[in-house]
Amino acid sequence: MARKSMSNIDLYAVVSRLSAMVGSRLVNFYEEGGAYLARLKGVRDIILLIEPGVRMHVTRRVKPSGGVQRDKLSLLARKHLRGLKLENVGQVDFDRVAWLEFRGGWRLYAELVPRGVAALVSPEGVIVGASRYAEMRDRVVRPGVEYRPPPPSGSLLPHVDPETIKARLEGQRDVVRGLVRGLGLPGEAAEEAVHRAGVNPSASPEGLAQADYEALSTAIASLVKEAGEGRGYRAVRGGEPLEATPFKPTRYEENPDVEVVEYQSIDDALDDHFYYLKTSTEAASPERARLERALEEARKTAEAYREKASELREAAEAVALMYQSVAESLECAWRSWRARTASECPGVVDVNYKQGYIVLEVGGKKVKARVGETVDRLIVRLYAEAGEYEAKAERAMESVREVESRLKELARRVELEKLVAQVRARRRYWFERYHWIVTRSGFLAIGGRDADQNESVVKRYLGETDIFMHADIHGAPAVVILARGREPPFADLLDAAYIAVAYSRAWREGLGSARVYWAWGSQVSKSPPAGEYLAKGAFMVYGRKNYLPPIPLRLAVGVAIDSTQGMPLVVVGPEDLVSERSLAYAVIAPGDERVEDVARRLRGEWASKLAYPDSLLAEAVPLEEVKLRIPGRSRVLKVSRGSGKGFNPPAENL
Repeated sequence: MARKSMSNIDLYAVVSRLSAMVGSRLVNFYEEGGAYLARLKGVRDIILLIEPGVRMHVTRRVKPSGGVQRDKLSLLARKHLRGLKLENVGQVDFDRVAWLEFRGGWRLYAELVPRGVAALVSPEGVIVGASRYAEMRDRVVRPGVEYRPPPPSGSLLPHVDPETIKARLEGQRDVVRGLVRGLGLPGEAAEEAVHRAGVNPSASPEGLAQADYEALSTAIASLVKEAGEGRGYRAVRGGEPLEATPFKPTRYEENPDVEVVEYQSIDDALDDHFYYLKTSTEAASPERARLERALEEARKTAEAYREKASELREAAEAVALMYQSVAESLECAWRSWRARTASECPGVVDVNYKQGYIVLEVGGKKVKARVGETVDRLIVRLYAEAGEYEAKAERAMESVREVESRLKELARRVELEKLVAQVRARRRYWFERYHWIVTRSGFLAIGGRDADQNESVVKRYLGETDIFMHADIHGAPAVVILARGREPPFADLLDAAYIAVAYSRAWREGLGSARVYWAWGSQVSKSPPAGEYLAKGAFMVYGRKNYLPPIPLRLAVGVAIDSTQGMPLVVVGPEDLVSERSLAYAVIAPGDERVEDVARRLRGEWASKLAYPDSLLAEAVPLEEVKLRIPGRSRVLKVSRGSGKGFNPPAENL
């Protein structure tokens, strides 16, 4: 079975690598799907993922979605830690608890034990916030209470001598269990240590020689030493993840069913392990097994009822065919019962006068009849009972169909969960941090989401031969078309103008349309005329401004397939452009519905317009991504299927 949480040795390896980030600053802190992401900037920029009770490692697969943060711990971490320098990292008693210490004595604890929490602790050692609050048998987790880590596991790592191993293995059933229970060694590490030491894993500790204990001590030391070096290994069986370790799992070398993949860092190995673990069907196995058992039982029941109904119908037909002889047998049995005699009757093979029935053999079939029953009543009763069993068989088949439907839905849900994980892990293009559109001729246009991004868009990306675009209204994004000296066709200018207008104040004010102008990058300057001042995100445009026709406040929002990654993403623009690229799309306008409500509605209606498996692609789009493309409160004008030609990112801008 695949490992579903990190061990203390894994955490030791991660903390060892993370020590290189001491001196970096915490740029931001996010909650994302039950996990926390700490963005650190120093010698390199990293995102540290903390999932309480499960894992802590640097991730390249999980990215902040950009959604509004409402989680209390993330808000408190932003308030107290943002901008602070990381001064130290450590591990509590070689257990599954790590801490990051920031300037001023602030600490962030990550507990990977079951029911563990992430906790922000003040310089005085008091809990300021946590991923969840609880009163446990051995400690209390709530604001204002002194932080206490989970009870120690009793691990003797990292240094274990032969005599200690011998003492701790005494009385244990076998070596592997002894290493786990006596030394606090993770199961996979215990198995690997035994393999490296050349000791029989099922051997009784009493039968080991001193040399065996010395070999075990050496093997354990080698595992810890490798973990401190920071490399990673991931074991896979039949495409399903088994484990990720900071030491090479040599015990799989002679197992042809297990593939071991080596990584430069334990972080990358863990990142991939948990990614593929979430996308595997293992999580659904218990429910699927239960449903499959129920399905098999319902099918057997239905088949048994059908067979019984068939037997009764055949018996009724046989009685009708041999009407006279059956009548004589029934009459004889009735006379015998009335006379309280045990006389033999032709065709009667069993008699139970106490319970009031006889068994006849009719045409090679045994038929159960009631004492005193006439042939006509026997035939009617047999047909009636056959009908009852047929009705029971149909009810059993209804159960079969219901379970089959639930299995089908389970398979769909597992496939959707797998797809959701893949979509969340897709590589984001650099321009997705901005408002963006790729025009019909392939020009990339980007616009700032706020004043800081307006500064960034113009200063970093606007060249003299690029195009600057702006809505003729205060409070609009600075839009840059990366033309690189080419003048885009008029239709492409109109495409880019849609994001200049839609994400401006004009949307919030509910206008019907707005004007947009464009100019070459060489005409744009941050330098104001003498004696004037330009606010952040504002620019001067010198020379001629080229105005476009009024752009309607209508935005098409659709789900399209990225041709380079095969993953769905959200595209926006004029309807004719978006409809061509999208599997399904909607047209929205300024309105009264909240952004989140509109986003949920769009994703649901996109899926309803599409057949399987395209419907799953629409459902897998992160809600946060849809919300980012909606300018503000809106109303939905239409939802339609698109041509589905897909989205082709500009190759030079990947």
